[in-house]
Amino acid sequence: MRSIVLANQKGGVGKTTTAINLAHGFAISGRKVVLMDLDPQGNATVAVQGMEESQQGDGILSSLTPLSSGLWLIASPGASAGMSRTTNVDLAKLRELVDEIAKVADCLIIDCPPRMDDWGWAGVQLCDEVVVPVQAEFFAMHGLSQMLSSLEAAAREFPGRAKLRGVLPTMVDFSEPITREILEDLRKNLAGTLLRSAILRDASLVEATSFGQSIFLHSPFSKGSLCYAELVKELIDG
Repeated sequence: MRSIVLANQKGGVGKTTTAINLAHGFAISGRKVVLMDLDPQGNATVAVQGMEESQQGDGILSSLTPLSSGLWLIASPGASAGMSRTTNVDLAKLRELVDEIAKVADCLIIDCPPRMDDWGWAGVQLCDEVVVPVQAEFFAMHGLSQMLSSLEAAAREFPGRAKLRGVLPTMVDFSEPITREILEDLRKNLAGTLLRSAILRDASLVEATSFGQSIFLHSPFSKGSLCYAELVKELIDG
């Protein structure tokens, strides 16, 4: 099973939006996918509440929330019960859950909180690959080096886990000169670590979230949908 975690120490960079659309994109490609909301705030859980449908699933999938064909959700308890950030993480139980998912699913996508607390570290430990969304603006760039340093430490501490798959530019607007400058700096400093895909700024992505749907359901021909389709293709191809 392929496992990818979306992580960044800064909020508002499109992490949850990317987790949802990446998971649905993989499902559309024919894979069985589980989206795990590991954020106590439960943003990903709320953002897909308009996608629930009935479908059959084997093993652990039968107890999860079906969202679309080939896509299931492990909801965050915090989405409905207001879970505290200080709630302890039962990593052993999470590992058992991931082992069960691996028996019946092709891909696990985990959405982490916008900080490297116990929940964020749990997501990094559970997954083989890490994608770091970063908004093309100064303050998001400021925290990127800290995030990359954290991932280097995680890769040393958890061998075989937390390999950086790539940094994903989000909310890109090429009409803004600062955006072009930041992307150029990313290309120079990150080299092959920067993903070829970039997510353009698109109001449809915000609208999709308000309807509780992925961009592929809400606006399949929008800029945002095409961008996430390119991201899915890039991650599948290599």
